Amino acid sequence: MTYRLPSLNTLRAFEAAARHLSFKTAASELGVTPGAVSQQVKKLEASLGVALFRRLPHGLLLTEAGETYLPRITQVFEDLTDATEEIAPDINGRKFVVGICPKVAAVLPRGWPGQRDSLQPHVRQAIETSDVNRIRRDEIDCLIRLGGGPYGDLALVEVQHLTGRERASRLHFICKAGLADCRQSKAILADLDALALSGS
Repeated sequence: MTYRLPSLNTLRAFEAAARHLSFKTAASELGVTPGAVSQQVKKLEASLGVALFRRLPHGLLLTEAGETYLPRITQVFEDLTDATEEIAPDINGRKFVVGICPKVAAVLPRGWPGQRDSLQPHVRQAIETSDVNRIRRDEIDCLIRLGGGPYGDLALVEVQHLTGRERASRLHFICKAGLADCRQSKAILADLDALALSGS
């Protein structure tokens, strides 16, 4: 069977931009520039002959076609992740070593993430560090810090402000671009979001 499909890079760019409704935020997640995301989306739209976004002065809106396309493409990436983890669990299902800068450790609950039941399947160890280059050297899988950047080739996901703290600040979750959407990253980010909402 012959499949006529757009390139994977164009689909990744569309899926990230459509989730965030932002080329800039999608670029941080994918570890590329906003211009690169925009060009990939334009390439996808040209290959499909369909407009997926309405480009506004202060953001993006999905067209009807884009709204129809997004959940199906998201499901495809989730299916790919599931298929990969099924045949290569040691690579894709491994637990993360999480770097936490001292300032973040001071505003997170004592013992985080080790004391969080929801993170037990995803986190092996936490290390106190502020060194982004430890990600590049594969000494840690991700780093959580208060602000900073730019991070060049690394992906950045911003987390909601923590509340109920002496110094509320937006957390930066940094990892290699290929790990930004994996199960471990999503679990850690979801837990950080839950802490931010609860003020814990």
